[in-house]
Amino acid sequence: MNKPRESALAARPVHKAPAAYRQRLADMQSAAARARTFAGLDLLTSGLKQLGLATEIDGIGFAAGGRPELHGGPSFSISHSGQTVACAIAQEQTIGLDIEARRDNISARLAATIQAGLAANSPWDFFDAWCAREAAVKASGRVGLARIRQLEFDGANGWLDDQRWYLRPLGLVDGLAGFLASDQPIRDISVREISLDHAE
Repeated sequence: MNKPRESALAARPVHKAPAAYRQRLADMQSAAARARTFAGLDLLTSGLKQLGLATEIDGIGFAAGGRPELHGGPSFSISHSGQTVACAIAQEQTIGLDIEARRDNISARLAATIQAGLAANSPWDFFDAWCAREAAVKASGRVGLARIRQLEFDGANGWLDDQRWYLRPLGLVDGLAGFLASDQPIRDISVREISLDHAE
């Protein structure tokens, strides 16, 4: 997302958002956070349209645990890091998505905590492990940073709340880690880049 697009999204009136998001957007102090929230909702709408599903997202709300959900619609998850916003949609399973820009200066203590339980020969680095944990937490429906450490890795999958979560790394753009978590094995994934040039 470039700066002009970010500015246009940040300036979008709050009443153009689904009702469940309006107060949240109004309370946001960060213009960048507002822009990324609107961008995520636009991606959801566009993704639903590409899948031939209903594109009205006014029925979007939040489950008791804090996970966004679309009444009568498929499971979806939105994540952003830096200038990148991503949305995943699944019709037959519950999913969670997380992306994170790779950077330096991660403390050894934090890295050890997040990578705890990975196999010694695992190709996943700190950012992979972080995204895998966060994606599983989002998929579980009980969101919160405190739950990230509760995921126990089991090879290429994980356990959280006595449930197996299937984890899949995503190759999106250079310098960005991304993972999808699901309550069912993840088979085919279609990745599409969608332009938000027409943001109002």
